[in-house]
Amino acid sequence: NTMRRMTTGYASDSDNGVAGAAASNNKQFTFDAVHGTRSTQDEVYESVHGIVDSVVDGYNGTIVAYGQTGSGKTFTVFGGENGNDEASCGLIQRALRDIFHKITLSKAKEATSTYEIDDPVSSASNSKTTFRGSFFEIFNERVYDLLSPHDSLETSLSVREDVSGVYVEGLKEIQVHNNVEAEALLAKGLANRHVASTNMNRVSSRSHAVFVLSVKSEHVTSDGLRKVRNSKFTLVDLAGSERQKSTAAYGNRLKEASMINKSLLCLGHVINALVDKEAGKARHVPFRNSKLTFLLRDTWGGNSKTCLVATVSPSGSAISETISTLKFAQRAKLIKNNAVLNEDTCGTVAALQAEVAKLRSKLLENTTTNTNT
Repeated sequence: NTMRRMTTGYASDSDNGVAGAAASNNKQFTFDAVHGTRSTQDEVYESVHGIVDSVVDGYNGTIVAYGQTGSGKTFTVFGGENGNDEASCGLIQRALRDIFHKITLSKAKEATSTYEIDDPVSSASNSKTTFRGSFFEIFNERVYDLLSPHDSLETSLSVREDVSGVYVEGLKEIQVHNNVEAEALLAKGLANRHVASTNMNRVSSRSHAVFVLSVKSEHVTSDGLRKVRNSKFTLVDLAGSERQKSTAAYGNRLKEASMINKSLLCLGHVINALVDKEAGKARHVPFRNSKLTFLLRDTWGGNSKTCLVATVSPSGSAISETISTLKFAQRAKLIKNNAVLNEDTCGTVAALQAEVAKLRSKLLENTTTNTNT
């Protein structure tokens, strides 16, 4: 990826991000991409669509939006209030459409290839892909299913862990067949999310929202070899950090802000511990200190390809929050994840031996090509 440099000082609009007026106060940060206030939603998506490609290929992919309250996270992720406006569609809508489109093309290409190589009768039934969507929020350190019936929305769910990983007990996973059904799930969940008005944001998110699309692809070859790929696309819209002085929050709003800041602080501690481990230091990573970090354990240093979208305000009065956000993002970039292809293969002994022979042949071919080069 092309690295872009971002300079902060007094925030003003420019094509390269935020430009500083006073050289003595400037700080420079380097990221994979920088977008200014004139950037379109499509341009921002182009910077993160590699995550979608990875999900289609069988890897776990996560996009996380982080930043100060009122800086545009929810708009970037979920788009504007008019969901039918193509220009203002968020990252999630574009990603869902891309995932379904690319998997449909892949299946069509695979069917054509199978038809040419094997027999046309079995080609259509060789491949099957299923999609399941879930949507939950973490509000005041409690987990709520945003797809539950209205009479169950206030029922908090427990977070469990087993050999397969961390999960939310009782969370609904609803099967979808296309991006229209997936976006309908998204709209239903957003309508149930906790929001409120503050001095900095008319519709301020009071919870961390997590949307997950699980993709399971099964393919059976003509010789009985069965390949199963399980990948997950996760999109996280973190509630923004808040200062009571700026938001003028009180009562329940102040309590919510306190819980938001506490969970984001725990996330910062996790990021710092992981970066220290990368540097060779012996550190305990406090994933369990917050439900947010515990549930997203694979996102940071685990089995996932992750993209962090850090949003900042163009206002000069928010310069301290802007620098804090950029420091967080630059530090998170130092973490190395261990994403692996989530594929299992099973079948008869003969089929497995044939697969091993084919892989050895490919490896030898690649080795020969590299040697000649």
